[in-house]
Amino acid sequence: MAIEVSLEQDELRGKAAEVARRHKASWIELGQYLYSIQKNKMFKYWGYLEFDGYCAKELGIKPLTALKMVRSYQFLEREEPKVIELNSTGSENLRKIPSFEAVNILRLARRNKQFTEKDLEDIREEVLESGKEPKEVRARVKCLLTDRKESIDPSGVQKSRRNIALKRLISALAYAKRELEGPEYLLKQMTELENKLEDQIE
Repeated sequence: MAIEVSLEQDELRGKAAEVARRHKASWIELGQYLYSIQKNKMFKYWGYLEFDGYCAKELGIKPLTALKMVRSYQFLEREEPKVIELNSTGSENLRKIPSFEAVNILRLARRNKQFTEKDLEDIREEVLESGKEPKEVRARVKCLLTDRKESIDPSGVQKSRRNIALKRLISALAYAKRELEGPEYLLKQMTELENKLEDQIE
């Protein structure tokens, strides 16, 4: 739930700055403040023209990081409010606070129509239940996407890989020809092989 604007401006500003210093411990709290500040354009009262400028100059947070944090918080508030509730109460049921990067990956995955319900449940478990690092979640998502593409069009994937391999061979031959000074017959054979390989690209 977004913080009401009725919270004193200076108090909100102070709390955001304080939480920013320790946001790695609880980004959810900071995400809540940032969401309210962005939504109500509170940064303008403090002399900033843009939300990005406020985050970078006052809080020392990169704009892209702040954006991911806000969107991840919004996602949790809308689709996984229990995570916010457990975080605010410090419940032991929340084994580990998921990182905002991992939550953002889950958020984007939910918008990807290539994933099945089972895929999304697996990603959710890794992010919200197991608290896995973004790198691990990203690798899992990539693996699922690859499996999905191959199951949808295995011949297309195979053709793509074949073409990539052929282009690499052609590039290697072109490089070798530039570096070699002779003999002439070998260069000619390499050119012929290049042409034959190019004909095989679909």
